[in-house]
Amino acid sequence: MIFILILWLLISPVPIYAYLDPGSGAVLINIIIAGIAALLYSFKNVILRLFGKNPPPKSQADRNLVGILSEGKQYWATFKPIINTFLENKIPFSYYTLDIGDPALTIDNELMDSHFLGFKKWGFSRASVLKIDNLLCTTPNIGCSGYPIKKSPDIKNLIHIFHSINDLAMYKKGSLDNYDTVFMVGPFQEKSIRELETKRNLKLKKLVNIGLPYLDVYLESNNKVERNNENKKTILIGTSWGDKGLLKVYGIDFIKQLVAYDYNVIIRPHPQSYISENDLIKKLKNETKYLPNVVWDDTISPVESMRKADILISDTSSLRFDFAFIFNKPVITLQIKTELMPGYERDDLSSIWMEEAEKKIGPIINKDSIYNINEIIEKAVEEFNPNRIINFRNETVVNYGKAGEAIAEYFSDYAIKGDND
Repeated sequence: MIFILILWLLISPVPIYAYLDPGSGAVLINIIIAGIAALLYSFKNVILRLFGKNPPPKSQADRNLVGILSEGKQYWATFKPIINTFLENKIPFSYYTLDIGDPALTIDNELMDSHFLGFKKWGFSRASVLKIDNLLCTTPNIGCSGYPIKKSPDIKNLIHIFHSINDLAMYKKGSLDNYDTVFMVGPFQEKSIRELETKRNLKLKKLVNIGLPYLDVYLESNNKVERNNENKKTILIGTSWGDKGLLKVYGIDFIKQLVAYDYNVIIRPHPQSYISENDLIKKLKNETKYLPNVVWDDTISPVESMRKADILISDTSSLRFDFAFIFNKPVITLQIKTELMPGYERDDLSSIWMEEAEKKIGPIINKDSIYNINEIIEKAVEEFNPNRIINFRNETVVNYGKAGEAIAEYFSDYAIKGDND
């Protein structure tokens, strides 16, 4: 379709001086660029042959055993350790992505058969008809009504891997209903999964305690960077997005308070905020641009900001547990009344893991007490107990720092050998 569009543009009798308004012109240019990029990627194997390099082998027996489906580069930290350990353990696999800028596409290894599926509807459509025995992905709601990616009938084992430390409470309803296997962060996630299966009369999933692969990457990055040696404390404001995000619920008045107390402040919105609530982000950036010692972080990885920070202020975001577990620093949670947000799995759960877990990593405050934010910060730092965090981390996350290895071992012992017990 894109090839036809480009061909039409080249041979169309419309004169080159025909008027296009700036908006339409920008859209047309983006379509042309996207089309050219897709065509170039489609011809990758042809180009490799022209230069004397054979493309990856297409053995049906090998390539249809294990696959990874990624929505894009924002999940690179999740899939990088899995890819690395697959290659180290000589496990052949297919890699499918919906993002032509995915770093995984730059990997040249005969064990890895990479595919860019296409842009938007085209990519969703191709993702819905994949033929693979075991497909590993972090995307919730596959196969749910209204979701653009369907569950292919030719996938024998659809496997979910988490990209956060949480149970299912803050996932959209039906998030894992169509999955066959779940790679859990730790045993704490089993309760919410089994409760929803029982209430919806679903087939029991195979649950495997694997860990969280992106922690492998964050730990590695943490070991390579210098620590913050400034005397002035740095506060990281790490937010979720939408109705469960602190920027929408609390605004920035408390951030102005932090500046008045002479803290360095880093504001890091959830990446989805730049898509779903970009107008709000632009407005708040404009309101803070003249505040001293305030910076915004819109990078893919939060590691650099977490490294610089002495304390994290967050909301429902699982960044709280990443920060506490990896950097062993205090966390303050701004309370969000999530029970007022319909459409999440929490509606059907008898208890919410996060509501108990967040109490173990630091104080929880609300709009009535946030005016006292400076004293709360100083007390949280003074009373912080690193050993308590380490013990809680060990209870929560299995294979800490070695989840990629655990997944490679799983596929070596289970999927590759065809062990279905």
